[in-house]
Parts: sequence; C-alpha cells; structure tokens
Amino acid sequence: MKYIYLIIFLFFIGATSSFAQQKKYITYKVSEGETVASISKELLITPYDLLKLNPDINKNVKADDILVIPNKDYDPSKEIAEIDLKTITDQDIVVDNYIYHKVLPKETVYSILKKFKVSKEVLNELNPYLLKDGLKIDNVLKIPLQINEAEIIEIDKSTQPYLVKPKETKYSIARNFEISIDYLEQLNPKIKETGLQIDDVILVPKEKLNVEGEFSIYTIEKSETLYGLSNKFEISQEELIAENPQLEDGVREGMVIKIPNKGELKSDIFIDEIAEDKKIELAMMLPFRAKRDSLDFENDRLLNITTEFYLGALLAIDSLKNQGLSIHMRVYDTENSKKVSKKLSSGREFDDYDVIIGPLFLNNVKVVSDNLQFKKALVISPISTKDHSKIRNINLVQEVPTKEHLALEMMEYVKSIYSNQKLIVILDEEGESSANINSLIRDLEALDSIESVTLIKPEEGYIKPEVFKENIAEDRENWFFLFGSEGVIASDVVNNLGVLPEEVNVTLFAFEKGKSFNKIDNNFLARVNFHYASFQYLDSESKELRYFTNRYIKSYKTYPTKYAIEGFDITYDILIRMANENTDLKSQGNSERLATKYNYIENTSNSILNKGIFIVRYDGLNVSLVDDVLVDKAIE
Repeated sequence: MKYIYLIIFLFFIGATSSFAQQKKYITYKVSEGETVASISKELLITPYDLLKLNPDINKNVKADDILVIPNKDYDPSKEIAEIDLKTITDQDIVVDNYIYHKVLPKETVYSILKKFKVSKEVLNELNPYLLKDGLKIDNVLKIPLQINEAEIIEIDKSTQPYLVKPKETKYSIARNFEISIDYLEQLNPKIKETGLQIDDVILVPKEKLNVEGEFSIYTIEKSETLYGLSNKFEISQEELIAENPQLEDGVREGMVIKIPNKGELKSDIFIDEIAEDKKIELAMMLPFRAKRDSLDFENDRLLNITTEFYLGALLAIDSLKNQGLSIHMRVYDTENSKKVSKKLSSGREFDDYDVIIGPLFLNNVKVVSDNLQFKKALVISPISTKDHSKIRNINLVQEVPTKEHLALEMMEYVKSIYSNQKLIVILDEEGESSANINSLIRDLEALDSIESVTLIKPEEGYIKPEVFKENIAEDRENWFFLFGSEGVIASDVVNNLGVLPEEVNVTLFAFEKGKSFNKIDNNFLARVNFHYASFQYLDSESKELRYFTNRYIKSYKTYPTKYAIEGFDITYDILIRMANENTDLKSQGNSERLATKYNYIENTSNSILNKGIFIVRYDGLNVSLVDDVLVDKAIE
C-alpha cells in the first residue's frame, strides 16, 4: 500500500513542477514603439482577438502597458488544477496522466464510466480485453485522467480574461462585474486559496448583466435548478438558456443570470395581508346529505370526506378571524344532487356572497357556476381533478390541477434533467386513451434524436418479466414512464423493476400517483427511484403542519386526514387572498400552505385554474421534493 501512495506522491511532485506555469493566458509588457498591429503579428493572433482580451486599451497601446495574451504553450490536458482527482482512491495508481484502477466488487462498466467520466469507446480502446471477456473483479483498467470539460465550455461561452490591477480586491472586482465573490471564486478556484496578486490573469463575465428595462439580474441560490428557475420566473427554459448560454452546462450556486422583464412582472410570492375593515360573505356548499334517517360515519366515505373537509375549513376561518378578518359564513347541504345545487344557488342571497366554496363534484359545480355566471361571487371547485374548461364563468376557480397539467409539469422537469438516459414508455389502456398522450411521447422523442423511444404495452393485461429485461440498457440509466395508473399494470411495473440487480440504474416516472401505488411495497418504490407529480405534499417536519395537527386533535379529538388539511388550505388561501387590497387571483403571486401550492392562471375558458404542482420522489423510504434535491445535469 505504501508504494501506491509513493507513486501518487511522486506523480503530484512531477506534475506540480512541470505544469506550474501552464496558464491559459499570460501577460505581455508593451515595448516602446509597439502597436496593436505589430504585437498581433508577432503573437500570431488577430488584432480583434487582442482587443477582445484587452477591452480597456481602446485600440492604442503605449510603452509599459500590460496586456493579456494567449499562452501559446498552454496544454489543457496538463492543467493539473482542472484534472478531477476526487475519484482516485488508495487502490489506484496514477502514471503519465492515466489512472490504473483495480475493479472492486459490485462495480459495473456503467458505474466505472460514470465515476471516471470516460466514454465506453475510450475504455474499450484502452482495455481491449473487455470486449472479449467482459469486466471481472480485480481486473486493472487503464483510464485517462479527465479534464472538467463543463467548466472549460462555460468559460469559453460566458467569461473573458481580466488583468488584476494594483489595489483591486475580490470585493471590488465582484462589485464591478456585478457578481458574487463566491461566483468569482468558482471561476477562479486558485484565488480562494492564494488570494489575488497584481498582474494575475483571472476570469470574469464577458458583460455586466444589469441591463435596465429589458432585464433583471438574479444570483442563483443553493440547490436551484433550471426547472425551478423556469417556474419561479414564469419563463421557458429555452428562453433562459438563450439569454444565459452558460446554463447549458448546468446551474451552479452563485451564478448571476439575466431574467427578461416581461412588462410588469407579478410578485413571485403572495404576501398575506388583510385590508382594513375587510368583510367577506362566504357560502359553503357541501354534500352532507343530512336529511337521511341516519348518518353512517363508519361506512359512508363521502360523509367522512365532507365532514373532514368542513372541520379543516372551520380551523382556517377561526385563524383568519383571530387575525382581524370579518367573515360571515352560511353552510348549504347540496345532498350531492344537481337539482338541489341548482335550486339553492338560485336564491337571492347568492347575489351577496363574495366566495362560494363547493360543491365538491363537477356536475354540481357546473349548475351552480351557470346560475352565478353573471354574479360577483368566486365559485371554488375544491377537489375535482376533471377538466373544467368547458364551463363558462370567469369567476370559476378550479383548485386541483388537472391530470393534463400534472403530466405537462412532469415533462418540464424531465426535460430539465435529461442527459442521455434510455427512454422507455409503458402504456396501459387508460394511458393510451389519454388526450395528450401523443404530445407527451413526441416530447420524449425530441429529447433523443438518435435513438427512438422504446414502447411497451401489456398483453392481455400483463407484461412479462423478460420484456423489462430485454429493454434494459446496462451502460446507462434507464428512465421508465408509466402512462396511466391502472392497478394491475402499476403493480406489475414496480414489482418487476424493483427486483432488478442493484447495478441496473432505473428511475420510474408516473404522471400522477394513483391509488394503486399505495398498495405497493415502499422498498420497491425506493428501488426504482419513483417520481410522480402531485398537487399535495405533506412534510412531516413542517412546524406549521405540526401546529395544525395539534389544534385539530385538541378541537376534534382525532388526527386530521388529507381532506381536513385540504379543507384548511383551500379555505385559508382563498379567503386571505380575497381579504387583500388586490383580489385578482392571477396577479397576486404564488403561495404555499400546509400541503398545497397555489399558482393561479387563466384557463382556456377564461376561468381560473390552480397550477401549483409538486414533483415528488422517493428518497430511500422517505419522499422529498425534487426542488429540495440538487439536480445536476452533468454526470456525477
């Protein structure tokens, strides 16, 4: 073992002495009588390139000026600071810019390619026996040391050399180029340890980003992703990359980017404020069906859902009253009947309501909305996921995103993290009949223009295990997309993928988490790195959720269900928004309550739709939001 350490140590000594002076740019002192033209000719570069490296010389130079010039002896393959040595262990030997790696138990070709950032073609060329005998434990592989190409690409696209002048500091340079010190150090890792020296050549952005009127500048925070930025600023990922080409190579903390201003940008976050002397008239239309001879809470699921929703809503109303909001509420029993719903909403008192929460189901929502089409009240459809776009009422609010919007949001996320994974689509009968299935498959096909998307369909309601194995790629990640959520097929897919060997890298995406997934072993869902889109996410560590749970238990002597939480969230959010000076939901900004996100947009029928969606993933046996996980498009 000590000999391995010695070889690596000697390599570093040699590398340090050989490469210490290998810089991409060096300085040049102007002599008496020299001009831009004569210097360019001597250095074999164009005057344009010389001026681009030295924008402050303004086409004229004088004796003793210090210029930045390309280093003709620079060899990027020998830039030791840019070679990734983090993957080297005490089992590896480094000689002449190659790693000699001893294959460990459980390592696969795929894991080695990923670990050392080398292509399969290069690995096979340097180790021809792999093609004949395959990979075996204790094989010694020859692997080239890799340069961090992502950084070099980014530098070429977005930065330029800069000569450090006397008295300049990290702070003054960062302020001058309107970037953070952290980002300056990311561009120039050496200055983090050695500090700035006069006449150092460092990298800075090619242009200052603060362009008044057309753009705003934004500093990227920890764990932010291209997907998250697109949602945050309501701008497509393509437009973000067009204005900030460096984003093509990944999103990094401390980056400063341009955000196009689109007229008056709406505030990203809704601020809870209650206007002075604000009063709200509220009606709740719920299917209690109280006229029956008896109420069977043990067996009547609808009665339980209705009651739990209502009890959660009462706590929201109580909270808002404690904050000074005046609320007058009346409750109507729709009996889950279109006829009753229509008759109730025809009453004169409905002319005076500001907000009507309910009915719960779409057919009843429609008759109430039609009755109140020309009234002032917002009609809140609280739990239906069906498409409301055919109902003509600009005051209709659909609180739960449709299945189509869940699928579209998931596709945006997939596009933002795709990096050459194999794409496999599984279609059950429900998914095949989906209205937007063809569009979603085209989106997937557009990600990989070389290899077509693999399509798997069940035969006689069943997918044979060998079908999964036949379509697995061993040298890269496999992304499975489940369109539809029929119980048998969903269980079939997860169970078959869940027993694949650990070295097979699999991720399963579903466009919603249907009830069938609740019956599947969580260990299998964790194994397939299960991702799904959802309108609700419960964070058990949330202080707000714990506080609500304690209040609910104290008030009702039982734990809240998801319907109680939904009743609280919808009621609280819509009433606090109506209590604001600005009551236009679409311009108020986003909000997040106990378990629900609210981002109101205009539906195709000019009604209002909540597009607040979470992308959730299984992180081991726990679930977490993808926005809480650092997504890096580069191979880890």
